[in-house]
Amino acid sequence: MLEIKRLSLLYPKAAKALFSDVNIKLRAGELLILKGVNGSGKTSLLNSIAGVIPEHIHGELAGSIALNGLELRSYPLRERYRYLAYQMSDPDAQIFFPDSEKELSFALENMGIKPLEIRQRIDVAADRFHLKHIYAQDPSTLSQGQKKRLLFAVCAALDTQLILLDEPTVSLSEGGKELLKEWLKSLLHQGKIIIAANHDSACDDFCTQVITLGSLN
Repeated sequence: MLEIKRLSLLYPKAAKALFSDVNIKLRAGELLILKGVNGSGKTSLLNSIAGVIPEHIHGELAGSIALNGLELRSYPLRERYRYLAYQMSDPDAQIFFPDSEKELSFALENMGIKPLEIRQRIDVAADRFHLKHIYAQDPSTLSQGQKKRLLFAVCAALDTQLILLDEPTVSLSEGGKELLKEWLKSLLHQGKIIIAANHDSACDDFCTQVITLGSLN
């Protein structure tokens, strides 16, 4: 279960909190869609859960974020990938390595997973998103849609309980959206918890909850 209690965020020099008293409870197999106009706090909420705020983006964050009873705020950003996977809205902000295979395997190597299991995980994830043919390719040369699918594959390979997605359908072809939807349905069937900020309604038909930020203040 993911339980967020009384979460609030105040950016430096801001006149008021971007959001305050946010309370969310999600059980295994549930998908929450975040709605709201640009600037309403969707990405900031995801960044707060992931640990990007306040570690890399400064802000005064208060409240509790607990996953299966584990207080995530007590863990630094560099350790949270053991508990959650995060696809950010700008793929270029998350792509670092000269080939796509290394992009897929890096976090798993850091976790100390055995090479055979790493190979199995990244092959399954790449297969799901039709990416095995680009293993040797520099991710910077991929299309935006391919980059987005590469990040989905990274999240899939990590196999965490919680998955955060920021505008996942942006830059995807209709075929890419279908791959995304099938993956999300599979995750929910496995009992994963998903939070997605999305303007597109492509995933709305099987979400469990919808929150519109801006209306929470």
